[in-house]
Amino acid sequence: MIKFFRTVLFVIAFILIFIGVYMMANGSFEMHPTSEQQEKVRIVGALFIFVGGIISFPAFIMKKK
Repeated sequence: MIKFFRTVLFVIAFILIFIGVYMMANGSFEMHPTSEQQEKVRIVGALFIFVGGIISFPAFIMKKK
């Protein structure tokens, strides 16, 4: 059961980190985005990466059985 929970946490963390990096690389998808919109997208992307890292930490330290 712990192995399943650990795998689910890693998958969720990977998806969040991937989306965060994608958002930071591409920015806003508006036709003519303002610098404020670009900045907001990059901040949210950084938050996704941060939350993904926090989620992966407990999964990383769980002991294998």
